Amino acid sequence: MPEFNIRPDTTAYNLVIRSLCEKGDMDMAKQLMGEMGLIDLYPDMITYVSMIKGFCDVGRLEEAYALFPVMSVHGCYPNVVAYSALLDGVCRFGIVEKAFELLAEMEKEGEGCRPNVITYTSVIQSFFYRMCTSLSRELLGGGSVSMGDCYSSLVVCLIKIKKVEEAEKTFRMALSSGMKPDSLACSMMIREICSEKRVLDGFCLYEEVEKTGCLSSIDIDIYSILLAGLLSKKPFRRSCKACKIDG
Repeated sequence: MPEFNIRPDTTAYNLVIRSLCEKGDMDMAKQLMGEMGLIDLYPDMITYVSMIKGFCDVGRLEEAYALFPVMSVHGCYPNVVAYSALLDGVCRFGIVEKAFELLAEMEKEGEGCRPNVITYTSVIQSFFYRMCTSLSRELLGGGSVSMGDCYSSLVVCLIKIKKVEEAEKTFRMALSSGMKPDSLACSMMIREICSEKRVLDGFCLYEEVEKTGCLSSIDIDIYSILLAGLLSKKPFRRSCKACKIDG
């Protein structure tokens, strides 16, 4: 931009900083935010929220939290959006005590910072996941249910709270370990994969599940979803991420 005698403004910096944060390159994002002050620009609320989310995504929660006292220096006072971004990161890493501290702090700050539906949803989803995980371990340790049933329950819980990627990893780990997920977990997992337009991945997973003999009571609509999805592929050539095949 200097070559064309153009001076970057806060909006330009925010676009690049947000892109870096989404890619997880927080060191470069932090450097750019520091450079803004050298040309008489200052971070705004958009800058700070992007940085908070970015730090939380890569697990650098302390650095995310450290931005809060700095914000007021530039006239940006923490609001429900900034707090919710930090709280979401704290909840994803299972730091329960800190989550409660942040909720109390938000309620104390009053108007503009009070927790809303999105805020409470992050907390509830985090606790729900921890509860399902703990319950599965207790049931497994007590020998009252099989490992396959425990993992199936965990997969269903993860899908219900929209953690599909974690659910798929758990499901595939169970299969590779020789466990047999129940029909509900199988149906929900295949359906979620197909809903992400990964029909061939869903079909490959269907074939893996079929080998375990777990398809006897699978939802009948799964067959329709797979068939419709496969027929919509023209031509029928696309690399299957799960099975490393073309078809």
